[in-house]
Amino acid sequence: MPFKVLVVGGAGGMGRWCTSLFKNSGMEVSISSRRDASDVARSLGVGLSSPGDAGSFDIVVLSVPIDAVEHVASGVAPKMRQGSLLMDMSSLKVKPVESMLRHSPPGVEVIGAHPLFGPGSDGRGMSIALVPTERSERWFSIIRDLFEDAGYGVLVTTAERHDRDMAVVQGLTHFMYVAMGRALERSNADLNEASAFRTPVYGITKELLGRVLSQSPGLYALIQSSGPAGELRRAFVGACEELSSELDAGDLEGFARDFGSAARYYGDTEGARKRSERIVRDYMEPRLRAMDAVGKERAFELDGRVVYGVVKHAGPDDFTLETSDGTIILKYEDVSDASDRACQEPLVSRDILVKLPIGADPSILQWALSNIDGVKRAGFETADALGPDFVACRFTVSVPAGRSDEVLQKVLKTIWGLGLEVK
Repeated sequence: MPFKVLVVGGAGGMGRWCTSLFKNSGMEVSISSRRDASDVARSLGVGLSSPGDAGSFDIVVLSVPIDAVEHVASGVAPKMRQGSLLMDMSSLKVKPVESMLRHSPPGVEVIGAHPLFGPGSDGRGMSIALVPTERSERWFSIIRDLFEDAGYGVLVTTAERHDRDMAVVQGLTHFMYVAMGRALERSNADLNEASAFRTPVYGITKELLGRVLSQSPGLYALIQSSGPAGELRRAFVGACEELSSELDAGDLEGFARDFGSAARYYGDTEGARKRSERIVRDYMEPRLRAMDAVGKERAFELDGRVVYGVVKHAGPDDFTLETSDGTIILKYEDVSDASDRACQEPLVSRDILVKLPIGADPSILQWALSNIDGVKRAGFETADALGPDFVACRFTVSVPAGRSDEVLQKVLKTIWGLGLEVK
């Protein structure tokens, strides 16, 4: 009999990831949310419940903001039954784990978890930090195996070590980029003008700066609230003031001395230089490939579909592609080169809207479609709920232009043969 799981906050980004993970692992999952999450539950093929029903579940996962864990745990944990598990997915661990232990009955086990990636990625191949407690004897191996079987690395740690190391990985890194953004704002720097003079390293740094600044300000402020993050912030500000004072005083030797000291503390700077060269090459490669392809036919993947045409112009930020549907301007960061085979054989993409019953796994149909002779690529996305029992999934298939009618008939026959309806 599968375990019953309740994901509190299951309608959010990380909550959806967590819900899909447990569902795909064969568990019976329900979600709860402060807002109406019925559409989300239907699209994920899971149940809808409330924190007040926590006693009906084997596992309760708190996928809520860090500053809400205390309040939510105080309402949920006392209702949980003997032998069940309470988990959280917070970016900090000391206070959330303390809250869960304090509010849960002695017979309820507690584990802290922190996926070391954002909800925009499924994270497979990356790691999840797990914090066992004095009350996790039964459930720890189950949860660890679940994550590992799903393709994630598991880093077992303590709450204290987690928050100390995350102060370096997240706290200092985020603060450094936010401070850089504020410095640019305060100096009224013209980023568009500066970009005309950009080096590859600046280009990469600017994109990382924008990535950090695109995140939730409230979440990033909460990550800064841990004690270890505060210590590193003060050290960072002190180092900035020291270096700036040396330069203001004309003490170039002092600056160079501190530069060297930082390099020695870092250690393998030569290895870092070589590794970062690969990042620079990856950044420059699409630009160079597009420039070499001017006047030639090429295929590019854009939003899950393949566009095919002649490259007319390639600049530092974007390139122009002449397609059968007209001229389009593509930014390098929005596309990736299709395979050489796709470049040699023009592909067209077709969207097919399929009606699936709630709980059906669209990846199974994706697999079936991708194995049809002539289908070069198949993808899907959930579109809309169709009443209480069905969802509409949009499948995109890429097929050779010269065989499109033939292959699309095979695709439709496969869908119909499985008893599914095309909308």
